[in-house]
Amino acid sequence: MKRLTACLVLAAVSVSAAPPELARFSGAYRQELVKIAETFNRETSALAEDYVIELRNLSKRMKAQNDTAGLQTVRQEAARYMKALAADPDPFEAVPELTTADQAKTSEALKVVQLAYVEARTAKVQVRDGRVEELTKKLLAGLDGLREKAQSSGRGEDAAAFKKEANRIRVAMQRKDFAVRTLKEAGGACAAMPAPPDVTKLKDRVSRFSPGRSKGNLATGDLTTLPPAVQAFLLKPLEYDKSWPPEIVNWRYEGTGPYSHDDHLYNLPGIPAELGIFAQPKTMKAYVRGIKRMTSEPRGNRMLAWTGRAVSWRLKDSRDLVCSIIFRTMRPALNESGGPAACVAVYDVSANNKLLASYTVPMLSKETELYVAKHYSYNRLTMKWVGSKKKRGFTIPDHTPLRVVVGVVGYAQGEEIEATIEILPARQNEDR
Repeated sequence: MKRLTACLVLAAVSVSAAPPELARFSGAYRQELVKIAETFNRETSALAEDYVIELRNLSKRMKAQNDTAGLQTVRQEAARYMKALAADPDPFEAVPELTTADQAKTSEALKVVQLAYVEARTAKVQVRDGRVEELTKKLLAGLDGLREKAQSSGRGEDAAAFKKEANRIRVAMQRKDFAVRTLKEAGGACAAMPAPPDVTKLKDRVSRFSPGRSKGNLATGDLTTLPPAVQAFLLKPLEYDKSWPPEIVNWRYEGTGPYSHDDHLYNLPGIPAELGIFAQPKTMKAYVRGIKRMTSEPRGNRMLAWTGRAVSWRLKDSRDLVCSIIFRTMRPALNESGGPAACVAVYDVSANNKLLASYTVPMLSKETELYVAKHYSYNRLTMKWVGSKKKRGFTIPDHTPLRVVVGVVGYAQGEEIEATIEILPARQNEDR
């Protein structure tokens, strides 16, 4: 009994002897940790709502295109996801509500939506842990400052207390689960999975849902009106070896305009101005967005159905036609008969813009790459759909001035299209 009493007395003395600044710093630290946890829980819940809405929008696309199998797959995923959110999380899974085993094996469009959710969900965890680490470093800097101040003023015991606490925190930061443990100890536990969304309350959000993009056609003009991620993409400089510049540095930007895949028509009267485009010539990138309004449009004796927007480049010499063109979208085509589709067309400027070569491929995945190369000494042009066995060959003479048109087109009425275009130096291996 006497030993227990002595221990309690010593504990009381040590607590009372703790510098008041330490308690103040620790209290403020815990308050900020609770805020971080609350923000994380709120943001992951919003992600869950976004995912459910994305699934609903995808099911509408598939229903409009009579994709019965795809529609059933999306509905099964929605049911599985809601059930997973209500279950106990697997502590060994980074995203327990949507693991690798849960991801679609057949529907590429569904896979893109799932991967986007996993990436966003993982990013939230990384941001949360980063905030905890940054806040902890600020606390350590404060404790080190207090220790130095206490030492200079002759308060040796206080300086020792500040140093001991800082050392304890630095050791704890070495643990992989430091952020989670620290948040939990501060009373700001983060939910392992988002709470199941209340579907009945999402109706209003469904009608106006637009994560970082507008459903309206893109209006050319101010770069600052674009989503931040798109701005960063467009402004990222073109990278290449300055001592051995690629052929594309000789390309001259002409402009943008409507494009029809049906007759390979570019910027001519009678082509419906479907979609919108924003081009950044210096970085050789472009952003296409909009809704396909029409099913078809008459032009002479033909009906134009595959319409969209494209960017045009002028080449003085056909031997400069060597590049890789990468098209990206988070809304891939559900099948080859619908949009979006990636287009490249080459015209002979000296022959009244006569069509020399063209290739249009469906954007069936998140990324579609076309390799385009005119042989330096032979009259041979190759366009290859990278990742597939499909390619096309054409005859183009040397020294021919060309117009190269690169764009995105859609086919189904009401189809929402959002894609980026990036022209890069050609990779070395043509037969990848």
